[in-house]
Amino acid sequence: LGDHSILADLKNKIDQAGRIARDLQTGIMKTRMIPVGLVFHRFMRPARDLALELGKKVDIELEGEETELDKNIVDALSEPFLHLLRNAIDHAIEKPEERQRKGKKPAGQIKLSAYQSGNSVFVEFQDDGRGLNAETIVKKAVERKLIEAGAILQPAEIHELIFHPGFSTADTVTDISGRGVGMSVVKKMVQEFSGSIQIRSEENRGSTFVLSF
Repeated sequence: LGDHSILADLKNKIDQAGRIARDLQTGIMKTRMIPVGLVFHRFMRPARDLALELGKKVDIELEGEETELDKNIVDALSEPFLHLLRNAIDHAIEKPEERQRKGKKPAGQIKLSAYQSGNSVFVEFQDDGRGLNAETIVKKAVERKLIEAGAILQPAEIHELIFHPGFSTADTVTDISGRGVGMSVVKKMVQEFSGSIQIRSEENRGSTFVLSF
């Protein structure tokens, strides 16, 4: 009976220590979490300055700003986040007159959103611009010998091509032009945090880049 009591007491102490350790770990994790909105707001001024410089108009909508993400991830991905936003303004969003010819609002619509689903956090960059031109991407990929001429690819496989280092559909590449410039770096940094990036795009309707962690 005495041994049983000692074992039971020991088990209780082990369980208690386990609970304390879990609570401590949860506490540490919480101190590392920050709202995604903090990094979203950093982009507003540079985004509007770039649009002005390019003679474009943009309306930027934020959603899910309170969604929390590990501070290390947010710090490391600030530059890739900004890159996606700059590319949307430079390469995807049309100038007001072109948008009006297409029956769109003069100002390009960009939406940055974050949300949690299960154990994952999703961050989306959505624009209502030109969308990815599959024909142009395939043509450039053939020129660079990334694929064989005449290859039949699914939309997701075509989108994946823009993540090749240095890949761009822009005729003149600058530090901001070309959807593909730097996209390989964006993908690499997302993957370093065990994340993934997916693309949804429809020509002349826009594109959505979905990052998940």
